[in-house]
Amino acid sequence: MKRCLSMFFRPGLTILMALFLFIQADDAAAVAKSHQYGDVEMGQFSKDNMVRPVTFRHWTHRDKYTCRLCHVDIEFSQIPGETGILEEDNRDGRYCGVCHNGKDTFAVKECSKCHPKDKIHQKESIRQAKNAFFKFRKTMPPSMYGNKIDWMKAEAEGKINPIDSLPSVSFDQGTMVINRRDEPRTPKLPGLPDIIFSHSKHVVWNGCGMCHPESFAIETGKTEMTMKEIIGGKFCGRCHGTVAFPINDCSRCHSKPVSLK
Repeated sequence: MKRCLSMFFRPGLTILMALFLFIQADDAAAVAKSHQYGDVEMGQFSKDNMVRPVTFRHWTHRDKYTCRLCHVDIEFSQIPGETGILEEDNRDGRYCGVCHNGKDTFAVKECSKCHPKDKIHQKESIRQAKNAFFKFRKTMPPSMYGNKIDWMKAEAEGKINPIDSLPSVSFDQGTMVINRRDEPRTPKLPGLPDIIFSHSKHVVWNGCGMCHPESFAIETGKTEMTMKEIIGGKFCGRCHGTVAFPINDCSRCHSKPVSLK
């Protein structure tokens, strides 16, 4: 407990938390419960096809696959609703159909596995998913925010071993040059601990293509960004706050102690 309190009441982090709370004050009700963190409703064409939307739960996939595999190789957009998945896509082995083929996991033709049949079935599916999540979380290293699972630590300790390629969709990454260095960043607000950006941790999950060049310039330090933009879902906020640990877990990024003179 003392360790947790000291982390939050370091001078720099206190300023950062106050800033975060100020920006987020009007959006407090939107904070997801831990078992719903990372959930995405997929229902772009559901109404036209008279089926109930699918609730995609990131946590049920994150222990099996890297983010890069789905968002780069399989081509799921990181922006909800932008992929435009049709039933025929899945049945032809694209998107969800890459893995949901009846061999690797249940086939897409088992519709009620994803599309609730009615309100009663939907309520029961939510209950079962909630119970399954908390059972799974007990086996994982804890974290303070989001779904309260430290996924990086789980991967580093071998508790999960996410697959990063599939023969049917992935390209050979053996010849790629990958940056694995840690890079410090100095916050614009004086007194905050420096940011230590770890390429090695992001490479495990994201590779290079999920971040460069669309969100971040390849050249170090060339991307100008603000905390307000990040909290608004840009740059780091594309993942942190939606699926990866949220922005209010300040010390995960602002991790280099302030040098007091």
